Amino acid sequence: MALPYELYIRFLATKGLTELSEVNEQLAKLRLFPVAQKQLDDAWYVINNTFPKGILSQIDRKLYGPDFLAAMNVIEVKEMWCGELCFKNTDMISIVKTLYDIPQDPLVFVTVNALLIKRLSSTEITRMLTAKFSTPFREKHIELYSKFFFDPKRMTRSDWKLYLKLCNDREKKIYFTALTESEQILKTELDLPSSISVSDSLQWLLTKSLLKAKTFMDIGTPEADSAARAWTDQVVKLADKYEKYRSGDQNDFAKTLQMEFDFIGGEFDTPDSDVILEVSQKLAVKESESLTPLQPIQEVL
Repeated sequence: MALPYELYIRFLATKGLTELSEVNEQLAKLRLFPVAQKQLDDAWYVINNTFPKGILSQIDRKLYGPDFLAAMNVIEVKEMWCGELCFKNTDMISIVKTLYDIPQDPLVFVTVNALLIKRLSSTEITRMLTAKFSTPFREKHIELYSKFFFDPKRMTRSDWKLYLKLCNDREKKIYFTALTESEQILKTELDLPSSISVSDSLQWLLTKSLLKAKTFMDIGTPEADSAARAWTDQVVKLADKYEKYRSGDQNDFAKTLQMEFDFIGGEFDTPDSDVILEVSQKLAVKESESLTPLQPIQEVL
């Protein structure tokens, strides 16, 4: 099974962690599920087959030369290393610290992950998180968090099926909603601002009710006929409501569009040359009256 935090496992391996228990201990601090030996072996396979002995020696001795960060960039973990104190990158140290803070709040953690599953942009996610949690997240935080801790692009449908089995009930419900429902439904589930189209919702209910009515009609038993009549009644009611909302939406759109054309096509009145001359003369008189002559020096003394 692929994992959305494979790059973070690779980063831990470059820090010299070879024991599975040590890796899983670090993962547990970030609410990440423990991994099997294969995932750690895969990380070390990439490291051993990418770097020369000089870089491998630096990893082993934990003494890093000037070529170390360039090597880490090759296997996509440079940003996390820039956040280590030994490289004294103040900005990246602050950013990485924020990344480690996100999993400490379960609500923020699940919200960010669900929005990433829905493939929303980092700008959208940042705006939503700031509005709901008053958090100081920037786009860079979300981009790096996704890259190292929750990257849905690494997951297939079969991977998600296995991954969801590891989640608790709350996470499983939210992530499944993100995978199967629309963006607006997910936002509603997460208590985020959302806009629901009434006509679209009625259309969905109408279609489902119509299918139900047809299903019971085809069965033909007395009980099924009774259910079919009930569903048919619902179809009639929903069809009436749907037509009203749909026509209302179209009328509102037509009115708005007409107002925009009226505004664009309308002529703006402009004053003629005589009016402009009269106004300028009046302004000149007012300006001259407001200017007072300087008093003689003798009067001042």
